[in-house]
Amino acid sequence: MILFELDENCGKPKSRQISDLLADRMKTGLLKPGDRLPSTRKLADLLRVHRSTVALAYQTLWSLGFVDLQRGSAPVVRSRAPLPEASERERESALDWDRVSSPATGDLYRHAPLRTVQRSPSPPRGWISFEYLRMDPRLFPMEHFRTCLGRAFREEGTSLLGYGDPRGHEGLREAIAARMGTHGISVTADEILITNGAQHALDLVLRMMAEPGKTVAVESPTYGDILPLLRHYGLNIAEIPLKEDGMDLDTLENICRKGPLHLVYTMPNFQNPTGITTDQPHRERLLDICSRFGVPLLEDAFEEEMKYSGRVVLPVKSMDTGHRVIYCGTFSKVLFPGARVGWLAAHPECIRRLAVLRRYGELSPPVLLQAALARFCSEGHFERHISRMHRVYRKRMQTALAALKRSISPEWAAWTRPDGGYLIWLSMAPSPPADWEDILASEKVSAAPGYTFYSSEPTGVHFRLSISSLDEEEIEEGIRRLGRAFGKVYERKG
Repeated sequence: MILFELDENCGKPKSRQISDLLADRMKTGLLKPGDRLPSTRKLADLLRVHRSTVALAYQTLWSLGFVDLQRGSAPVVRSRAPLPEASERERESALDWDRVSSPATGDLYRHAPLRTVQRSPSPPRGWISFEYLRMDPRLFPMEHFRTCLGRAFREEGTSLLGYGDPRGHEGLREAIAARMGTHGISVTADEILITNGAQHALDLVLRMMAEPGKTVAVESPTYGDILPLLRHYGLNIAEIPLKEDGMDLDTLENICRKGPLHLVYTMPNFQNPTGITTDQPHRERLLDICSRFGVPLLEDAFEEEMKYSGRVVLPVKSMDTGHRVIYCGTFSKVLFPGARVGWLAAHPECIRRLAVLRRYGELSPPVLLQAALARFCSEGHFERHISRMHRVYRKRMQTALAALKRSISPEWAAWTRPDGGYLIWLSMAPSPPADWEDILASEKVSAAPGYTFYSSEPTGVHFRLSISSLDEEEIEEGIRRLGRAFGKVYERKG
């Protein structure tokens, strides 16, 4: 006879209570291999539950290897090797993961900054964080997107539940091609491959082109999360100093003259981390250098849509008559990071190669979200959202720059003055040795440390400020806190 009572108030489903209680008795030997459990009807009557509840409990025990089930017969307890408890699973692995991982993966694991692996979902209560580049969810038109998601299901039905084209949803590729046309870039849907965000796009390009020992030129500082990827693929990194007007093209040309360069990676608009935008002559000369030396150019246009003041400068891709430029765009930096929708625009032959590589890496992209986003664009919601983002972030950037002027002495730091995007780069004046992280923490404020954006040891102390997830009041207060924190270093120096 099996005797136990179910707890009506424990919050655990009754089927789970039954399976757990029976499993405990099997583990302790009260129920032994070969013992037959009551029929579903009999146990249901004893416990005063529905027969299907007991059937579900027995199914759970079967899936965990505790019992054998046969149609028309009661479950029979079976012999089973004990599974480790959670506390036991947390002990050291029997495998040496440094040995079984590839050297490149081990190096990536040991040397990539922890912040590139563990993304804090939100700062601690009472803190203000300028650290992460993620959109303010308060600005996203959720209802419009929900409607587009439902319409995609109604109009395309079960076709969205199968494997899709490795290049991505055709309707979204057409919408992206049309949108790129508004930036002076003439492409067709066949010249676009949709990716799971810009990071996935960069990884695909590097996987396609990577040849250990080859050299890739990057701005210095540059996007921090591309540096571990370059090292992982065995590529040498040529750091090109970043000047006020962009990558130092004299240095780039000298490197090209000295030896073959495999790829140039650049962010012409609102560069991450500095917020710098290059002018048209700079872009023309950059393309000319790449053309003369036969070097592909990877143009990361992650904030192409966020030009909200100053003169419009066309992308390098718009001038690319030789199909030398691979253009990387993303929706994540204007919609929400969880969208994970980016794209690559390049010559059809390049796109075909990337599609094959993508096919054998993940079979198919998530087409449901892409179908909804295609409608979000075609129905005008994306255009209206961008217009609103321009209004909001123009004001937020103005607020940030004015607050920096009020709260931070020019003797302590210099900073960039972007005319778009979300990023400001602070370069600190020489100071006594200081634990900057602790000093900022004392004021409950954080910013991205500058060293994470360099391949080699940087000169001086820098911080990247991201205003992407903060409103004007939060920006004002956060910069006041930065000013107080910096004062603890520089006023002590005086």
